[in-house]
Amino acid sequence: MKTAMFALLSLLLFFLVTLGPNNLPARTTAVDSLTILGHATAKIKTADGKVIYIDPFQPGNYSDSADIVLITHQHSDHNQLNLVRRKSTCVVISNAEAHPDTSYRTFTIGSIKVTAVPAYNVNHQRAQCVGFVVEFNGIKLYHAGDTGNIPEMADLTARHLTFCMLPIDGIFTMTPEEATQAASTINASFNIPMHTMPPPDTFSLPMVARFTPPNKIVIRNGESIGLVITAVEPAPSTPTDFELMQNYPNPFNPMTTIRFSLTRTGVRVSLKVFDMHGREVATLVEGELKVGSHQRVFDASGLASGVYFYRLQSGGMASVKKFVLAK
Repeated sequence: MKTAMFALLSLLLFFLVTLGPNNLPARTTAVDSLTILGHATAKIKTADGKVIYIDPFQPGNYSDSADIVLITHQHSDHNQLNLVRRKSTCVVISNAEAHPDTSYRTFTIGSIKVTAVPAYNVNHQRAQCVGFVVEFNGIKLYHAGDTGNIPEMADLTARHLTFCMLPIDGIFTMTPEEATQAASTINASFNIPMHTMPPPDTFSLPMVARFTPPNKIVIRNGESIGLVITAVEPAPSTPTDFELMQNYPNPFNPMTTIRFSLTRTGVRVSLKVFDMHGREVATLVEGELKVGSHQRVFDASGLASGVYFYRLQSGGMASVKKFVLAK
């Protein structure tokens, strides 16, 4: 993989977790996570334990006390602050503080940066609503609030967002088709539908099916995604440090070959395989290797059919690819 492609942060691995809002998969506990409680209610928990709630409304598990609460507007299905247990140092940022006049403010709370951005449509006045871009540990997550597909979304492209959360109910917010167009404009790494229908029903698979951007992640109420990320810096004098190729064959049963190349010596190399829950299932390389091309055969005889990931790490760099075991 060309390192010039990684001047910015690369998202290397994500897993959809169905164990409940406060559980992360085995061996990936010290990671950032995003939980959708339902409707537009989201919880972010950083790797160092900071907790952020956005638009509290949906009943669910609020047992993690908040460091930050963000409220995009004052409709009753977005501003139920009474649901949230708050630390004594908790910072609450509503649309009033974030957008007090014609400006949109930026807040820095410890290592977390929160930037308000425009959000509005015929049901939500521009002066009374905001979206938020939340930055933590290299991740940039956009929660659109209640909005339409507005021209200002083009300004988000330059932010190189990791996650884009868009409302798609088609009544008070965008239709799924309009949200798909918005996602194309914003061009985040991954797109998450939310606010899929009005309350009290807060999740609609048919609406989600109509939301069709690339790299869509569907998170049901109470589910979480955990993140393993690595900041990648290109070596100025070496345009290619290493390359991880797609395995062959893929899908496979039960054996496949993984090829990779290295142009740095004296650094530790790791090649590991993970299942969809983030559990390590195999170590193919652990130690130093010579410069040049290498390959390893992965035998999955003892594993069940499904999607797996293999990750190559070397000298502070990493690359991940997906493969499918089909028995």
